[in-house]
Amino acid sequence: MAINDITKIFTTIVICLIYIGRVHSIRCYQCTSTNSTHPFQCNEIFTSDIDIEPDPCDAIFGARYCVKQVGRFEGGVGTKRFCSTYDTGNYCNNVHQQGDKLMYRTCVYTCGSDGCNSVPALTSTLDVCIISLLLLTLFYR
Repeated sequence: MAINDITKIFTTIVICLIYIGRVHSIRCYQCTSTNSTHPFQCNEIFTSDIDIEPDPCDAIFGARYCVKQVGRFEGGVGTKRFCSTYDTGNYCNNVHQQGDKLMYRTCVYTCGSDGCNSVPALTSTLDVCIISLLLLTLFYR
């Protein structure tokens, strides 16, 4: 095998690995119920008329989990959905904050699949296959 052929094979493998890494990134709903961009879109229970979709968690290195936090956070009461590297578990606590007479129930739910209830997108896998075939065709003419 010539050095030129080895370089082509190595380049093809590196490019495929880059795309495969991007394809396997988990996709989570990432929102807060206090967001004014999508008002009432990130409530505790999703309705059928929401505009938001699960987004890739590429910005969080090693993200493997989707988390939903319901209750008191950031000085208010609401819902927050985000990506996480850690499995934060599933639990609820009653929280009492100093100076406040009320008791708040805060719950955390963690899952490890896209949108917590869907399968990976076929189009991403199809993209990788098409790009791989294109690269192989270009290199081995």
